[in-house]
Amino acid sequence: ARLRDAFEEEHGIDFDRDRVVLNLGRQVPRKGVAAFIEQGAALLESDINVLIVGTGPDAQRIEQGRDRLKQPERVRLLGVLDDDVCSMLRRHCDLFLMPNVSTPGDVEGYGIAPLEAMYFGTPVVAFAVDALVEAVREGGWLVTPGDYQGFADAVHAYYALSAEDRLRVNEQTRDYCLREYGWDTASARY
Repeated sequence: ARLRDAFEEEHGIDFDRDRVVLNLGRQVPRKGVAAFIEQGAALLESDINVLIVGTGPDAQRIEQGRDRLKQPERVRLLGVLDDDVCSMLRRHCDLFLMPNVSTPGDVEGYGIAPLEAMYFGTPVVAFAVDALVEAVREGGWLVTPGDYQGFADAVHAYYALSAEDRLRVNEQTRDYCLREYGWDTASARY
């Protein structure tokens, strides 16, 4: 609770009241974060806060794209954070975003990042590329690659649900992750 409280105070976020989505990972072209900021962030409703955690070769492009938005303050570039803060964000953000783009010679090999979010009951919105098609069979929305309006629509579809339905989706997300990727399942398959 202290981590959450400190984060909320430092960043002016209230996880109980605000609409907050998260991307966490290496900032490389195939993760699609720069392209999402350039083509998709402006399509999100104006009260949705986007938290971006990580660093990498695309960091400058992501920052430049954010700075060109009409409301750049709603996209927060947080850099590298420690594991405890990252876990807290996976638990308390509403959605986890994976706007990956198909990149020849550089594929998403497994899709562990969305599973880490789903473990906490945080649904995923992802483009249907590479291993994300396997990882996000349930527990979120798969969107046609490059369809940024469809991606934003999936985010809005989650927020259009009633509070009870969002809670049900969150519970189903965690159940899926534990059922398909939990230790009991993994050891039985092994």
